[in-house]
Amino acid sequence: MSLLLFSIRNAFRKKAVAALAVLGVAFGCALMTFLFSVTTGMEKRVETTFSNLAGQITITQKGSMFGGLLQGIGSSSIPVSYIDIIKDVPNVNNVTGQVTNILRPAGATMVLPLFGYGVNETRTEIGPFQRIIEGTAPARDDEVVIGKSLLEYLAFLNVTYQIGGVYTFEIPGKEADNLNLKVVGVYRTGNELLDGGFSGTEQLARDIGGLKPGSLSAISAQVGSMEYVEEAAREIEERLSGKKPEVQVVAPRELLLPLNNVLRVLKQFFLAVSSVAVAAGSLTIMVVMLLSVVERRREFGILKALGWTPWDIACMVLVESITLSLLGAGIGVALGYGGLIAVKEYLAIDIGAPGLRVAALVCACGVLVGAAGGLYPAWRANRAAPAEILRG
Repeated sequence: MSLLLFSIRNAFRKKAVAALAVLGVAFGCALMTFLFSVTTGMEKRVETTFSNLAGQITITQKGSMFGGLLQGIGSSSIPVSYIDIIKDVPNVNNVTGQVTNILRPAGATMVLPLFGYGVNETRTEIGPFQRIIEGTAPARDDEVVIGKSLLEYLAFLNVTYQIGGVYTFEIPGKEADNLNLKVVGVYRTGNELLDGGFSGTEQLARDIGGLKPGSLSAISAQVGSMEYVEEAAREIEERLSGKKPEVQVVAPRELLLPLNNVLRVLKQFFLAVSSVAVAAGSLTIMVVMLLSVVERRREFGILKALGWTPWDIACMVLVESITLSLLGAGIGVALGYGGLIAVKEYLAIDIGAPGLRVAALVCACGVLVGAAGGLYPAWRANRAAPAEILRG
């Protein structure tokens, strides 16, 4: 114990050397903390969307925008009677209709999705009206709520929507018919597709698209288990084959798999960058500790002459390097989280998910960095011959 305490105190005897070693490790660990937090946050959002879409099949009119992924937004019209046909398909537990359309902010070129829901919406457990995090749900046909993800993305583009504000929208194809809508709340369902748009009453969505009663933009069929999705999709397609209008049957979860692959590649890239940063920190502490060992050869010779064993000196150098790297890791974690918070505030987007798991992982890397950086210097210190050193 006395050797451990002495080694820890001795690590800071030369302040400039200690500061250089700590900063080297801190830089690598800060970058590692930031990148790991970003990838963890991205994974969490994608996984939540995948889980919400698990077992879901979407039926839209053939040729719908985005392959029907966004529930037939602005380009689909199928009869309500299709619901009764789909209900009897084996393994289909729940069938619901969806009314959707698109809006264009006045003077803008972008279009935004609008999801229409009944006032007493009970079709889905993740409906926007049941997931209000700020404000209230729409009570009138000229009121909407905005998804949290869309709010963040628009803020990144310097486009802001505030609760209580009234905004003008253009109806694509009917630019002369401007529409004033009041934003009354913000919702978050965890489904990035739903959270990336506006939601209002079903009547509002029908009026904007001219969708007549008895018609839907899309039908969503929920299958009890993922293993039956393909079988149920084929059965639905067969039962609706030959009917007018023709339909397309898609599983949104499958359409999102390319996004998951992109995320996997991005994660590997971030891991490579983090590894390089940590390696740089390890190399820094190794070089600093090695230079320190070379300068302290006389000190080691004296300690050996006083009865210290080579193992004692090697342990002292190793403990010193681990102590400095742990301190650097702690500072790096704090800097990484600070940088993440600053970027989130600047971009107004929730891009990361800091947590104890990331902090523990980075600190563990700090220990490994200290051990790796101190092994060779400890071995050099162990070889110090007191007689030769003192004679020099």
